[in-house]
Amino acid sequence: MSGVVALFARDGSVVDKTDVNRILEHQAHRGPDGLRAWCDGPVGLGFASLDPTGNGVAMDPLVVDGGRIAMVGDLRIDNRRELVASLDGLRPGASAGEIVLGSYRRWGLDAPCHLVGAFAFSIWDAREQRIFCARDHLGVKPLVYYLSSELLVCASEAEAVASSRRVPGQINAARIADFLVSELEGIDHTSTFFEGVERLPPAHLLVVNRDGHQVRRYWQPDGGTELRLDSDEAYAEAFSETFRQAVGSCLSDAAEPGLLLSGGIDSGAIAAFGGLLAADGEASPLTTYSAIDEENDSSPETGCILNMITHLGVGARTISPAGIAALTPSVRRSFFECGEPFDSSMVVAGLLYAMAAEAGSRTVLDGVDGDIVASTSVPSTYLVRRGHLLRAWRESSARQHLYPGAPHPLRVLTTSTIRAWMPGGMRRLASQLRNRRGRVKDAIQESLIDRDFAQKVDVADRLEQLWSRSRADHCDDRWSAHPRAVTHPYVAGALERYDRVAARHGIDARHPFFDLRLVKLCLSLPWDLKVRDGRTKFALRLATEGKVLDAVRWRHDYGDVLWRPTSRVIAEERSFLRSILRDREDELGPYVDRSKLERVRRALGGNLTDQEEVWIWEASTLAMWLARQRL
Repeated sequence: MSGVVALFARDGSVVDKTDVNRILEHQAHRGPDGLRAWCDGPVGLGFASLDPTGNGVAMDPLVVDGGRIAMVGDLRIDNRRELVASLDGLRPGASAGEIVLGSYRRWGLDAPCHLVGAFAFSIWDAREQRIFCARDHLGVKPLVYYLSSELLVCASEAEAVASSRRVPGQINAARIADFLVSELEGIDHTSTFFEGVERLPPAHLLVVNRDGHQVRRYWQPDGGTELRLDSDEAYAEAFSETFRQAVGSCLSDAAEPGLLLSGGIDSGAIAAFGGLLAADGEASPLTTYSAIDEENDSSPETGCILNMITHLGVGARTISPAGIAALTPSVRRSFFECGEPFDSSMVVAGLLYAMAAEAGSRTVLDGVDGDIVASTSVPSTYLVRRGHLLRAWRESSARQHLYPGAPHPLRVLTTSTIRAWMPGGMRRLASQLRNRRGRVKDAIQESLIDRDFAQKVDVADRLEQLWSRSRADHCDDRWSAHPRAVTHPYVAGALERYDRVAARHGIDARHPFFDLRLVKLCLSLPWDLKVRDGRTKFALRLATEGKVLDAVRWRHDYGDVLWRPTSRVIAEERSFLRSILRDREDELGPYVDRSKLERVRRALGGNLTDQEEVWIWEASTLAMWLARQRL
């Protein structure tokens, strides 16, 4: 986690360093080791530095060739050794910035294709009079920009871009609707809360000169080549080798690394492999940070967390709902001061990042979206179409046994049979009509959004865009479904949320499951190494035998401690929340249903339903964000 800034005056005017510094200051939390700016004529670069080693080494934007090429980037390059060997003039200890620039000198705009890691960078090429920006394959590092005929402004956060005096910075009302109708967070890869300010999508590059610009994709995940090995043991070994490499890369430069440990196999596997790397002297030992429910000793989530901590023998810190009550009011109220309203869903992660920062960690790993990367849904339609009815029945039966709320196997088989033989156009039309009927009404009714506002921004159309993508994501082709899931906007949105919330605490959030090499391996696995006998992530479960407790490896009784801390904050801050909803009513008025707002304000005096808690949290978060934008 660092912060980047790039300004390019396309009209030929001179960029003032104060303009760069203004944007940098809005990202100061990303640069505990210093803010640096560099300007030369129509271009300015800025860098908010965080050194993961904890040595406090500030880095300037890297300038080479007498200013003819300059670069700024938030970089972690994992294939350094291979690149140093293949690029001329690089010393063995070359920095990530030198490696990126060496790649640019050799491959030009194709440089990102040769990089493995997490990166977002901007390169100014004075010879070509252009800025070249790129974001990593899976969207781990964010990059946001505003582009007009006169100006390009890039930064790591949308609010920083909008802070520029030359950016209009008007609020994007449609994105507020996306927040209030929460499933719309994943409508696209580009929207932000400011009009004209866009996120550069993962695996995309942006090239801007004085006369024009282009945004194009440089990588598309391929699920078409199946990896064929002789046995489950061989697959487990291949997965273990790649997963160890992914975890090792995330730990490579971390002095006191942490891990967000839940009771599931994803973070448990990271803890186990991190322990092996530490034992071999290849990484520093991990400290785990977890949210537990001390009020319920029988909680499966809490039990798995505590048992894994004991099993691994790692240093560990935990927090419970009672711990939240012990926080000072100012700390509890800080949960409502989000970089973006979507971040309000990250209460537990924010708590754990704060604990990690207090303990001296600057790098914290997590098991985010292991389900998406290492698994896929049961390909029932695929199996039916190829005549494997018994296998389709067995998988559906096993899933219903593990998850009682899952559809009955007969229903799954019937639906799959219809889908298997119904013409594609008719199938898409039926799905569209089924999705449309009543779903828009339900989505609005279950949300806090004002009906007139929903109509004004055409929430119905936005929902249809989202559902259309979902229908494509659940296509029958087993080879295209998984890559589409990995690249869904929901995934990039989640990674961006973790980045923003971690950055607020001076933490670099790292995600081993989004290592490009691991993603490519998982996409190539046969489907029954992704799901077998109703169990997802089957290759991961095989690879962690003897490393992760069996109670965690084969667990399917997942609990949820994520909302309890939020409930505790609401319980402790009722008077504060009541004042927010009263004093900020006019700011919320254009967006939220006032009758629902009044309902939840009254409810603060008694017992709250789950729905009322959600609405209170959303309204309070949005009110404070709107107030900050006004100021």
